[in-house]
Amino acid sequence: MSSDAGRAINTGNSASTLDDFSIDAEVKPKSGTRKRRKKLTAHRAAYLVHSFIGLKLSLIFSIVLLTGSIAVFSDELDWLLYSEIRVTPQGEKLNEGEIFDRLQAAMPNVGLAALSTANDKEATAAHARMTLPGGGFKKIWIDPYTGEITGTTNFLTVGEFFSILHHTLFMPVIGRALVNVFGVLCLIGLISGLISYRRFWREFFTLPRWNAKSRIFLGDLHKFIGLWSIWFVLIIGVTGSWWFYQTPLVRYKVAPQFLPSTVIDPQLSHEHLAALGKGIPTPLTSKDIVSALKKHDPDFVIHFLIPPEHNGMAYQIGGTKHDLLTSKWDSRYFLNPFTGDIIGSQLAEDLPNIMRVDKAMVPLHYGTWGYSGNADLSVKIIWCFFGLAMSALSISGMIIYYKRTQSATRKLLPTHGKSRTLQRTWFAVRPWGGPMSSLKYVNWIFVIVIGIGISIGFKIQKEGTAGSGYLYTEQNIGQWSISLNATLGLLEKDLDPIQAGRQTTINAFIKSGDPDAIKFMYARVNKPRTTRAPGSVIHGSLGNQHAHMPVPQTLKDSTLIWLTIEDWSGEFYQVNWPLQADGKATVDMRIAPQQEVTSLH
Repeated sequence: MSSDAGRAINTGNSASTLDDFSIDAEVKPKSGTRKRRKKLTAHRAAYLVHSFIGLKLSLIFSIVLLTGSIAVFSDELDWLLYSEIRVTPQGEKLNEGEIFDRLQAAMPNVGLAALSTANDKEATAAHARMTLPGGGFKKIWIDPYTGEITGTTNFLTVGEFFSILHHTLFMPVIGRALVNVFGVLCLIGLISGLISYRRFWREFFTLPRWNAKSRIFLGDLHKFIGLWSIWFVLIIGVTGSWWFYQTPLVRYKVAPQFLPSTVIDPQLSHEHLAALGKGIPTPLTSKDIVSALKKHDPDFVIHFLIPPEHNGMAYQIGGTKHDLLTSKWDSRYFLNPFTGDIIGSQLAEDLPNIMRVDKAMVPLHYGTWGYSGNADLSVKIIWCFFGLAMSALSISGMIIYYKRTQSATRKLLPTHGKSRTLQRTWFAVRPWGGPMSSLKYVNWIFVIVIGIGISIGFKIQKEGTAGSGYLYTEQNIGQWSISLNATLGLLEKDLDPIQAGRQTTINAFIKSGDPDAIKFMYARVNKPRTTRAPGSVIHGSLGNQHAHMPVPQTLKDSTLIWLTIEDWSGEFYQVNWPLQADGKATVDMRIAPQQEVTSLH
C-alpha cells in the first residue's frame, strides 16, 4: 500500500469522514440516490473506537494531559516563582534533623507536619506544612545550609496546584478514579490507533505535508506525533490502567486485590513504653534520631522526616537508596523516638517483585526516576515534551474534525443575516453533533465542577475548618484545660458534623497544662466501659491534634462525647460534653454569632 493510501485510512484519533457523525443526518443525499454503506472491517471498527475515545471526552482529556505535562516540572516552577524556595549552596548541608529542630523551635504549636529535606536539589530550601492558628495551611521554608527560615508560601503554590489538578481534578471523591479512567482510554486509543493505521511501521519517517491544506497537514502531523509517541503513550496507558484497577475497581470491591496486604507500620510496644518508667520521658531531638539512622545506614538518602503523632508511634524517616524505578519516599525506617533504636524498616530492596512493579508505576508515570541533578532534569524534559505531544494529539484531533465538517456545515447555513448567526449558534450548543457529540455537556459539567473544586481548595487553604462544626467549650480535666471542635472534614466543614453512622473529625486544643505530661488522649461517643478501650486516639503535632471518631447509628439527645486522658503515671482523667449542640457547653459555630463564639473560647 502506498503512503498516500495509508493516509486515507486514518487521520488521527479525532478525524473521521462525514459518514461517522451526526451532522450527516442533516446532509441528506439527493432524491433518487442511495448512499453506499461502508463495510465494518476490523480497521474501520478500530478507527471508530479511536475516534470516539479522542473526541467524546476531549475537553477533560486535554485538561488531564496538559496539567500532567506541567506537573512534571511542579518543583522547578515553584523554584522559579517563589524567592522563599531558592537558596545559595554553601558547603555541606546541616543534619536533616537539626533543620527540623530549628524549624520547630522557631514555630511552636503550629501543627508542623513532615519535613521535606530537598536533598535531591542543591539550591532548594527544605520545607514543612503548618496549620495556622486561625485556620488554613501554609508551607514554611528553611535554608538547609544555614538553618535560617526563608519565609512562607501558600500551600497551593503554582506547582502544587497543577499537581493536585492532575491527580484529582480537585474532586477528591471521584477525581482520582476519573483520571485513572483516562489511563485506560490512552491504552485503548493506542491499540485501536495502530490497528486502524495500516502498516504504520513504514510511516515513521514520513514527514507531514507542510504545503498541503491545513486539514491534511494536521492529519499528517497527528499521525507523525502519534507514531513517535507510541512508547510514551504505552507507559502512560499501562501505569494509568494499573492505578485504575486499584482505584476504583479494587477500592470499591469490583475486582479482587492481587497486591500483598498493606503492611502495618511498626509502632512502640507496651514493653518499649514501660521501659521509660513512670516519669515524663524526654524524646530525643530530630538531630539525634537522624544521626542514629546515619550510623546504621550511611548510604540512605533522607528525603522526609515524619515525627510521631502520638507516643505510641515511631519516628519515621523516608528516603531512598536509589533502587531502580523507585520514588524517593518508597523506603522507610522506623525509630524509637526516646532511644533512637531502629524498631523496623520497609525498604524497596526488600519488597517482593509484584510490589516493586507497583512502586515503579509512579516514577514511570511522572518521569521522576532520574533522582537528582542533570539526570533528573533530562528525564523530566523528555516526559514534559511527550506529555505536550499527547496534548497536541487530543487538540489536533478536535481541529481535524472541525475542518472535515466545516464545509458540510456551511451548506446547511443560510447565506446571510440573523438566520445564519442563529443557525451557527444552534450547531454549537445543540446536545448532539460536534466532536464531543452528546457528551459535550458532560465535558462542560465536569469543567464547572472542577472550577468549583478549585475555589473550595483555595478557601480551605485560607480558612481550614475555622468557624465550622461544633465547639465543645473549654473544660478542666486533670491539670489541663481543653476544648474540642468537631467537623466532618475539610470538604464538608459546613455540614452538620454529627451524623449517625458517619465518621467525624475531632480537633483538640490544649489551652493550659503540660502537653508532654499526656501519654495518650482519646475521644469517644458514650462513656468508655473500660480504660482498655477508651476510644479513638487523638494524634498529631501541637496545633493539629485530631482524631477520626466513629458516630453510632443510633443517637439520643442525651448522648455525650467523652474525652479520656492517660498520663505517664498510669492515671486516667475523663470529662464529657453533650454530643449535639445545646448552645451552652456545645455550640454550633455555623450559626452562633461571632462575638459569642469568641467569648466561649
